[in-house]
Amino acid sequence: MAKEKSNLKLTDFLRAGKLISQSHFLVLIVFIFAVAVAGLVGTGGVGICQHNFHEKHSGSVVFTNEIRCNDMDVEVRSPDHLDALIACEGARDAMVFLGSHGLEVTGNIVIELLTELPAVVSSSAAGCYIESERRVLILVYSEFRKFETWFEIPIDRSLYRSLVSHEVAHLVADYNFKVSKPTIQAKEYIAYITQFSTMEPVLRERVLSQFPCGAFEDDPQMRSTIYMFDCMSFGVRAYRHFLKQTNGSDYLHKILTGKALVE
Repeated sequence: MAKEKSNLKLTDFLRAGKLISQSHFLVLIVFIFAVAVAGLVGTGGVGICQHNFHEKHSGSVVFTNEIRCNDMDVEVRSPDHLDALIACEGARDAMVFLGSHGLEVTGNIVIELLTELPAVVSSSAAGCYIESERRVLILVYSEFRKFETWFEIPIDRSLYRSLVSHEVAHLVADYNFKVSKPTIQAKEYIAYITQFSTMEPVLRERVLSQFPCGAFEDDPQMRSTIYMFDCMSFGVRAYRHFLKQTNGSDYLHKILTGKALVE
């Protein structure tokens, strides 16, 4: 996740539109949108990396711990044993939560904890799910702590565990989508509701208190541009939307079958 919410504000661009011609303003908006898409992994910090690549690990990265998580088909490769144990817990959280809502969670999962993410990923990112290779890549905790805050609160190991849950949710959802090309907002909705639902209650309340925004009211509000400009608020609003009595598990399955959050 990026160190803080993006400094990019839509109101800044709308204000700029008053100072230039309409045609030039439209060109500016298109350009800004393209830049935002190109930097999606960087501004979001966690999420999906849709590039096709096979990154070779640098010589400084040594997986001294390759552990199989108890009672799960999950393997964690990490230079730090404690980080690997926390990753197991985060993976279990995500799988138990999504499994309780009827998703298939028996697929093999490999989590790689790295001292640095591949070059294709922004330096402000803390984790990434590579769709083309079904790989979960996450920074080791010592590197994650260098961001200092996340969701506007100081970083600790509980937040780190939730980071793992977010990325593993992307992988589990990938196995369960019934549509060939789900939208970015569909993928992130599932990842964020998993992350918040599996947080310790006290931690979750601390995070939510930093974001007074209300729940999304309907699908049209959950646009990809909202996610790209303020991914953290998107996650909070998605979670509050999920909590509504009319949503929950039913809405989750609508997403997976392409009946919700489509373009």
